[in-house]
Amino acid sequence: MQEFSTILRTKLQIPFKIHLDNRIKSVNDHNDIKNDAIYKNAFINYLSTLHTLMRSSVPLMEAAYHQSQKINESVSIPLSAYYEKHIKEELYHDEWLLEDLKSIGISKSEILAKRPSMEVAELAGSQYYWIYHWHPISLLGYIAVMEGYPSSEKDIKQIQLKTGFPTQAFRTLAKHSYLDPDHRADLDKVLDRLPLSNYHKEWITLNALYTFKKLKDILYF
Repeated sequence: MQEFSTILRTKLQIPFKIHLDNRIKSVNDHNDIKNDAIYKNAFINYLSTLHTLMRSSVPLMEAAYHQSQKINESVSIPLSAYYEKHIKEELYHDEWLLEDLKSIGISKSEILAKRPSMEVAELAGSQYYWIYHWHPISLLGYIAVMEGYPSSEKDIKQIQLKTGFPTQAFRTLAKHSYLDPDHRADLDKVLDRLPLSNYHKEWITLNALYTFKKLKDILYF
């Protein structure tokens, strides 16, 4: 019998492959244009939008942690333990991104003054709804996508070459290129060890697919 993490990753594989192919095509369209102003601005928008999502990561997990302690189920203790551990791992990552943006002339105040998009609010907001009004386990589907498919070192170097931005601007992306695979592996182990019902698995999967669908329309350049 296949592990749940394998089933989940298989369901995410096809939409991710389509998205990745489109992303590679977008980058390749700029092959002959170094330091293109449009591409540079698109990358800045990408980082600033990514920040609006990253700043909600720890608060979402804190909400899920507290809610998981309130449920009277066998999944409660190991689920809250996972959130408690992962909160510590994700602290201040949004601050890293602000420092990266500062290195290319975008101030913290400028980023924080920018209104997050409705799409970001919908994606993050839906997680709060499901945490508080359905089950805190649903957030695992969101995390599975958000930390499951980081940019590769090769992609990051290619983007740096095309923007001409300094290495500092890519620090957060570079760190996640090697941190997130470990986080993905940790989460997959948790998914396979938790005493999940079919109902739990269904909602984790639905939220993962929903998150991916929303994310591909939010993060692009």
